[in-house]
Amino acid sequence: MHGSNKKLELRVIAPTAAEKNGFSKHVDMVVMYASTGYMGILPGRALVSVVLAPGLLRFFEGEAETQMPIGGGIAHVSGDVVTVLTEFITAK
Repeated sequence: MHGSNKKLELRVIAPTAAEKNGFSKHVDMVVMYASTGYMGILPGRALVSVVLAPGLLRFFEGEAETQMPIGGGIAHVSGDVVTVLTEFITAK
């Protein structure tokens, strides 16, 4: 994926999530569908908050990719933490 050993902490929170309102996982990269198009997040990303459109939240652990359908929401990146607040999570 990329040359860094640093990880992102991905936190996904949804009021209807079966996993007790969401989950947290350490990943190498996150790709989300913002209202302005796809956005890739790597460790060390500058502070940003974006509005998410309904679509796939994708995250990578090494070469393994996980795709998770989510409802629209908000994503906030601060340091190496990506927090996604969404209407729903659909496990895939």
